[in-house]
Amino acid sequence: MSFDSLGLNADILRAITEQKYSAPTPIQKKAIPEVLAGRDLMASAQTGTGKTAGFTLPLLQLLSENQSLIKGRRPVRALILTPTRELAAQIGDNVKNYSRIP
Repeated sequence: MSFDSLGLNADILRAITEQKYSAPTPIQKKAIPEVLAGRDLMASAQTGTGKTAGFTLPLLQLLSENQSLIKGRRPVRALILTPTRELAAQIGDNVKNYSRIP
């Protein structure tokens, strides 16, 4: 299975390639389709297995499909809760890397 087969758009696929990811990890293979389908998900995997990409990539995909803007306002479109500042910073960095526009 490749990232191409998971239903992510070309910009996200380009960002994945830039991050040197070649194929989705097991947690990503299972999580990405579930999130894209709008289902709730609870998953557990060891550190370094790609959990952050498993939920942020489909989240970015869904946000890119629904870009409703309110004049002069930047509404909250997603909320990611983490137990520590360090993890929040790491997730923030990953989201920035995955959502860079060429």
